[in-house]
Amino acid sequence: MGNMEKAVGLTRYFVSLPRARVLAGLIIMVSIAFGIALALVAGQNAIEAGLTSFFVLAVPGFLSIIVGKAIMMKVPVRRITAVALMGAVIYAATYLAAVSLPLFGVPVGLEIVFLGSALVFVLWYIIARIVFVLRWKSLVFAFLQSLLHAFFLITEGLLPFQGSTESVLIKFYFASFVLLGALFLLFWIINAPMKRTFGVASTDAVSMFFGQWFYNAKDMEKAFRKVGEDAQTYLSVLLFRKEGKEAVFVVPYVHFGPFGELGGSNFSHLIAKALESDRKGREVFVFHGLATHDMNPVSVAELGNITGKCREILGRAGARSGKAAFASAESGECRAECLMVGDTAFIGLTRAPETCEDFSLGMGIALTAEAEKGLGMAAIADQHNSETGRIEYVEPGTSIGFRYMEAVGKACGAEGKWKRLSVGTACCGIESDMVGPAGIKVAVFGTEPKYAIILLDANGITPEFREKIMGEVRRMFAEKGWGRVVPAVYTTDTHKVNTVRGVVNPVREDPKVLEAAGRMVEAAYADIGDAEFYGERALVGLKVFGARQAVEIVSTVNAIVAVARIAAPLIIFGGVVTALWFVSQI
Repeated sequence: MGNMEKAVGLTRYFVSLPRARVLAGLIIMVSIAFGIALALVAGQNAIEAGLTSFFVLAVPGFLSIIVGKAIMMKVPVRRITAVALMGAVIYAATYLAAVSLPLFGVPVGLEIVFLGSALVFVLWYIIARIVFVLRWKSLVFAFLQSLLHAFFLITEGLLPFQGSTESVLIKFYFASFVLLGALFLLFWIINAPMKRTFGVASTDAVSMFFGQWFYNAKDMEKAFRKVGEDAQTYLSVLLFRKEGKEAVFVVPYVHFGPFGELGGSNFSHLIAKALESDRKGREVFVFHGLATHDMNPVSVAELGNITGKCREILGRAGARSGKAAFASAESGECRAECLMVGDTAFIGLTRAPETCEDFSLGMGIALTAEAEKGLGMAAIADQHNSETGRIEYVEPGTSIGFRYMEAVGKACGAEGKWKRLSVGTACCGIESDMVGPAGIKVAVFGTEPKYAIILLDANGITPEFREKIMGEVRRMFAEKGWGRVVPAVYTTDTHKVNTVRGVVNPVREDPKVLEAAGRMVEAAYADIGDAEFYGERALVGLKVFGARQAVEIVSTVNAIVAVARIAAPLIIFGGVVTALWFVSQI
């Protein structure tokens, strides 16, 4: 698995929270369960035990949610309620232990309540500080919710606390601050390696991650800009011009990641949007070039470098009529589909139904050089159209890489049937969690056989749904008598849609997507007309994440994990023992 996927892969463990009212209902259910257990253990009347449990658990829990929302206004109430539910479970367990253990002659009782309160205090602090992306407010809120629970517990008199209310509260907070001190010691240990290497603490990096993920904050981009590397990469622009309309294929050897709105994740849409706004009747197809996460732009600001270079190329484009041909070739499971216009080629690569993952930039440059042995210029796109759950990059020196080299060489050297260049295009947006804002774009070329490109602004597609879309296109052409067709499903590999959950979010079976794709193919075929062509490749400079930084981050994270495996249990155990001992002595 790639470097960035190792980090973003943590999000596969994210869960979609139920609605706030459902979580609130669960808090009440925890209170009821505690009341039943209290009645059984302490021999109390069921109704009395139920009222007691509601008073010491549910009421302070709901007040904590209200106070939390007032302090943390940008945080959705269901996230606050979810943490309150976790706290209620801990409080219920420790209250029950404090009531029941003395009945079995265990000398530890009330100390467990102070320890449970300290655990909830630390839980709230960690989540509010790192996940909710708060700083001093996290400590304030942790202090307030602890005060609410302690107040209701002491007022109700469920447990026989000795001493004044002030002295009992001191014990609650003393235990909390002991565990908080242990937590700060752990943070200091795990922050040191990343702080020394990148100037950013590990906990701050995680907090920035959640800030970007949940609130589209740009703090992580600022950190990326500090550690990014200057790089150059290929940018190919192919122009197909018809009367009153033009289609532009843009193939940057850039990766559209890592996720959400961070870096270049939404560039497949933003590049198209910027270039389409320059000219009426222009449709821009942005393809996934041969690059992986090492070539993630560090910030959205890098967009201007790509669109600026595209505008330079389009500004001097002298489109001319010409002939086109289509050819394809395979080597093992690797397939190259080559659309040639004169001595220029647009090539799509796929291994479907085997997994289709990213190409390294080095492999991309090698494949481009292989294609150009007999051509003037080649723009190669990764179709990225078979998400099987496996991660298998195409790197130089791998058997997959050599098979792709052979497939590209054979496709570029094949004899196609040359015809006058003609093309038709159509595009539409679609409401889907699996398709990004660039929507669905289709280009049908009047070659023999015809070549139908269906480009989805998506982070891959399952091989089953890919085959279903292509089958629908074949059926359509056969039924309407349009002749032979080679349909090809491409995705942009946008990571914009990865805010849903996890590293990947491929297009799966969806009638809406299937219907829209078929409709666009039909519209593109109706739009076919003679076109003029211009193609050019240039180098573009970008600040990217970089291979060196990726290696350093992985090695640094490995060092942090190695230290934390030893330090965390020792520090946590030491904090718990210290808190229990001091509380028993006060």
